[in-house]
Amino acid sequence: DNFSTAGWPTCGEIDIMEQKGSDMNRIYSTLHYLGHSGGSAIGSSFLINNVTTAFHKYGLIWTSASLQFLVDDVVCYTFTNSSSLPFNQNFFMILNMAMGGTFGGNVDPAFNSAVMEVDYVRVYQ
Repeated sequence: DNFSTAGWPTCGEIDIMEQKGSDMNRIYSTLHYLGHSGGSAIGSSFLINNVTTAFHKYGLIWTSASLQFLVDDVVCYTFTNSSSLPFNQNFFMILNMAMGGTFGGNVDPAFNSAVMEVDYVRVYQ
């Protein structure tokens, strides 16, 4: 919520689910903040064998004490939160299909289309 005044990565970024086109079955849950951004971000990755053929539920249980990342209701990564971190303010939500860059790597020259299918998005408070 304070991106315009604090800038990135000081404002923080929570990636509930990321994936690379070159490794579709590996899912990443990542946190970016000052001192831990780009290649130094904090998080975890895990394999889901049928990620491209079945819907999965990606979730985040976010409190002032921790951020728990879930896949299909199973906690896959827990991060300890504190008042000194940017994860205690309002954030905006982005659904994004990123292409290329340092995380995604080079885009295959034969690439011509992709689909991001979302069944639903829910936010509980």
